[in-house]
Order: sequence, then C-alpha cells, then structure tokens
Amino acid sequence: MGRSRQRRIEEVIASEVALLVALLVVALVQTTLLPRPFDVTFNLLLLLTICYGLIAGTTSAARWAFYGGLALDLCAMTLFGLHALALLAGTVGATQALLRLSRDNWLVPVVGVALGSVIYHGVYALLSALLVAPLDLQGYALYVLLPDTLMATIPSLPVYLVFRWYENRVRRSVPVDVY
Repeated sequence: MGRSRQRRIEEVIASEVALLVALLVVALVQTTLLPRPFDVTFNLLLLLTICYGLIAGTTSAARWAFYGGLALDLCAMTLFGLHALALLAGTVGATQALLRLSRDNWLVPVVGVALGSVIYHGVYALLSALLVAPLDLQGYALYVLLPDTLMATIPSLPVYLVFRWYENRVRRSVPVDVY
C-alpha cells in the first residue's frame, strides 16, 4: 500500500545541519547586513520562525526557533541561550495561540508576529534583567519592543503568503502511490 520511505540517519543529520547553517546565515544577515533605522534591528529570525510555524506547526517551528536563537546568540555575542529561549518562547506562544484559526485568514500572520514579538521581548527582557543587568522596562518597551514589533509585523503577511505558496507547491508535487 502507500508506505512512506523511512529516512536514513545520515539524511536526517544532513538536513538538520543544513537547517542550522541556513539559520546561521540568516542570523549573520540580521546582525550585520540589515539596516538599523533609529538604531532598532529588524528581527528577521522571529518573523521567519513564526510564519513558518503557522504553516508547518509548532514542533517544526520550535526546532527552527531553537537553532536560530543559538545562531543569533553566536552572531550577536550575547549570553549563550538568551536569544534561543526568547525566540523559542515567542514562536511557541504565538503558534499555539493561533493554532485553531484558519490558515486562509490573512490576519493570522499579523497577529501571530505581533504576539510572538511581545512574548519574545518580554522573555528577553526578563532574562536579561535576571542574568545580565537591571533593565529600564519603560525605556525597553518604548525604544525596543514597540519599534521592533511594528517592523516585524509589516512584512509578516507577504512572508506568510510565500511560505504558504511554497508549502502548497511542495504538497502538489509529491507523487502519490496508487496501486
């Protein structure tokens, strides 16, 4: 009948390493090449992981968020695991909250990225205040959280539509075994 071929361990390891390298490149682009209007960085990894999570599910998005967060920690020279935990919390929180909504609703990615950004920055600020140094929460919310949330929310719909288009295209191209 229609048995799916199990992947060998070498294929699984190769795909995980390729994902890790790709997310490391995205983290490098985010920390070095993207412009910083008003000294606010554009959180590309958060945008990509949440949009991917709304398409593929929480488990795959959590893997992307963890790898991307570790890559961002390496590139941004921050405390190792700080971005990983914050990105993981933001991605899982946003995708779980919007899990039951239709993928055809165009407000889902906008609300998802805004919610994920608030969770991400809340966890990041909390961990930074506990582990690194005290933090002015009002200043952080005004000068980091608000601009970063707006900057990530604006391109969320086009990125989500590209992910959805690609997923539909891949689903159509998979051959079906008919006996």
